[in-house]
Amino acid sequence: MNRVQDYMGFVLWFVGLGYMALSPLTAHDAVHLSPGLHVAGMLASVWVVAGLAWLPIRRWRRSRAAVRDPSLSGAVQLRPKRPAPPPRRYVKPRSHFGLRGVPR
Repeated sequence: MNRVQDYMGFVLWFVGLGYMALSPLTAHDAVHLSPGLHVAGMLASVWVVAGLAWLPIRRWRRSRAAVRDPSLSGAVQLRPKRPAPPPRRYVKPRSHFGLRGVPR
């Protein structure tokens, strides 16, 4: 489910930034968009601006949590490493090719 959430977040950022880039063209009637596309673009651009405004707030809250609890100092708690897989067995290379035991 995280993948769907990531894809939808990317789509919203892409549409929002694209609408911000194209909005000067729509103001001078060089590009005509339907009202539905204007609404979708405006909502996506508001989402982008809100996301950019939320970044410093998240960073500030994370730093406050790290001061209260030093175990949260990293952004992500690292899991212990997995043990190394056992070494592969040595297999003797073939000394012949073709079918075995078939009369010529």
